[in-house]
Amino acid sequence: MRNKLFLILFLVCVTGQISAQRYLSKVFDTVNVASDIPYGFNFNYKGDSTTLYLDVYNPKGDTVLNRPLVILAHGGSFVQGNRKATDISTLCTRLAEMGYVVASIQYRLGVGIGGGTTLEQEFEKAVWRATQDGRAAVRYFNKSIENGNPFHIDPNMFYAGGISAGGVLALHLAFLDTPSELALTQIDTLIHGGIEGNSGNPGYSSKVKGVVSLCGALSKVQYMNNNTNITLCNMHGTNDATVPYKTDYFKFFNSNVALLSGSFTVDSAANKLGMDTRLYTFEGADHVPFTGTSATQKLYMDTTVNYVARYLYKHVTGLVPTGFGSNQKAIHFNCFPNPTHEKMQVKFGSLQKRHIKIYSMQGALVHEQTSNEMEVDLPLSTLSVGTYFLQITEDNQQAFHKIILY
Repeated sequence: MRNKLFLILFLVCVTGQISAQRYLSKVFDTVNVASDIPYGFNFNYKGDSTTLYLDVYNPKGDTVLNRPLVILAHGGSFVQGNRKATDISTLCTRLAEMGYVVASIQYRLGVGIGGGTTLEQEFEKAVWRATQDGRAAVRYFNKSIENGNPFHIDPNMFYAGGISAGGVLALHLAFLDTPSELALTQIDTLIHGGIEGNSGNPGYSSKVKGVVSLCGALSKVQYMNNNTNITLCNMHGTNDATVPYKTDYFKFFNSNVALLSGSFTVDSAANKLGMDTRLYTFEGADHVPFTGTSATQKLYMDTTVNYVARYLYKHVTGLVPTGFGSNQKAIHFNCFPNPTHEKMQVKFGSLQKRHIKIYSMQGALVHEQTSNEMEVDLPLSTLSVGTYFLQITEDNQQAFHKIILY
């Protein structure tokens, strides 16, 4: 008995906050943010000198000395956006509350129009500049480890990710990394600094262990062929009109710019290569559904944070969270009529136990039921006219849908 008690105490001391679900759920109440840290330098699309900055989010009071690093990039179609935007800072804060070190990076923005080049070529240059800046950020943290490791980072636990354009950046950072792949692009990448670029911290590695792509895309899935050891976490809405869920054109002011392979295509290609990949499908959702302050958007953010954390937890700890398989199974269903006056039916593709909730746009739970049937009637006659949010939970997975009462 004494030996068993000693073993338990020993494991608690060694693992720190692991017993409190470190890396999976919130274990720290406060996060410190070190802002405006210069990590590199380069020239923007106009030729102007540009200092590159990042912010580092650290859990306050953490005593663990080797922690996973997640480097995240904001969205904005490579023409706008900021590392301090609410969606990216929320994601950084909530991951840091779980024990991760998280960095939000600013990368070069802007697209040159005219000058005899196509819009596709100009956006390709913008993606390449941003990717080089992302690599410089990875190198910055590797350099910091050699210089005393002030952020207490595990050198073997580097992850890159981002929202929308930031997801595009992270995917290209991880996979577009050989001369033969560069030859497939429409631009002269050597003029722009080659694979590693000239954004700073030369001589250090820019490799990452995994990628978190939130509504991002790859220009060509062939880029993954020589990096099948990199793990993937994709999240995307099926009705994304900006970055395609499958394969389609990225549009800029309603103009087709370039074909992109979205999360569904990336995940499918990765599966064929035998990679460790997973996809969460926001059924019926448009681009970046978790950005904003409405109750619906906050629920989407909760789902995003939890799914990303479960992916990271699996690879950081080697443990698989309950109900988290190698891939996200989409919940397929149809709601009709929608809009509706007083009743609605939800049809599913299989018999399965499901938990169904309806929320008001203010976040109040107004209806809840459990069903094992393929057809479920929702009693809505007691609800006021307005917009509501349907949440369906099945096998620890969730799907969401907006319903309208008139």
